[in-house]
Amino acid sequence: MKQKLNIILNSAVLYILAFLLTTIIHELSHAFFGLLNNSDPILYHNAVHHLSTDLLSIKQQLIIALAGPVASLLQGIIIGIVFLKTRKQGLLSLFLLWFSVLGFINFLGYLMTGPIFKNGDIGKVFLLLNSPLFLQIMIALIGAAILLFIAYKLTSPFLNFSYEKKWVESKKARKNFSFLIIILPWLIGSFIVTLLYLPIIAIVSIIYPIMSGMIFIFPWQNAQRIENVKLSNDKKIGEISFLSISLLALLIIVFRFVLAPGIPLY
Repeated sequence: MKQKLNIILNSAVLYILAFLLTTIIHELSHAFFGLLNNSDPILYHNAVHHLSTDLLSIKQQLIIALAGPVASLLQGIIIGIVFLKTRKQGLLSLFLLWFSVLGFINFLGYLMTGPIFKNGDIGKVFLLLNSPLFLQIMIALIGAAILLFIAYKLTSPFLNFSYEKKWVESKKARKNFSFLIIILPWLIGSFIVTLLYLPIIAIVSIIYPIMSGMIFIFPWQNAQRIENVKLSNDKKIGEISFLSISLLALLIIVFRFVLAPGIPLY
């Protein structure tokens, strides 16, 4: 029981760490390209305010808006490749898996919500390009389909972190282990991230932490169908990682006390 509780804690810590880093990289990309285009950006923990947008061309506005989602997509692809090349299924691999998945979720989530949230990155792109509604809906559906595909492919990678055969030897056991390593960390992590996202700068920034993870329900439900799970030979995932907790504490300090007040980049 203690090992399973440690797995929940470790996975939740790594989830939050990956989520905050994904947010920072996303917003830094907006700020960087805003700086290049003289938008006078102010970087916050979960948003970027551009003070000088009146003189920006449509092309410049598109570049700034797309910078964040594209950075998240590249994060998902590059980190995903690194994860697939990592042989040891330990804490580092679990972090890489969360980090890659959250990059994809960030990008595809913007595609899916583009027709609804016009203040979101892809929503702004649709407005700037005056995209027809049917095209927006098609792009959103494609994003949803890709995200569902990724979600179903996530089941085995998470199950492979089990180092006890009894945790994955039956349908019920696999579903329970998947719940411990995916669902509970997502719920715990989303609650903490939502608190860290305060104050509300944009309503979508508060909705996003919990809603973005709804996709994790699919790999959890799919766990019972997976057979011949490859067991991990790294039992450290069942021990409390004080290094991960320390790194998360440091990142939270930066997130709340450095970025949240805003950093002018002009």
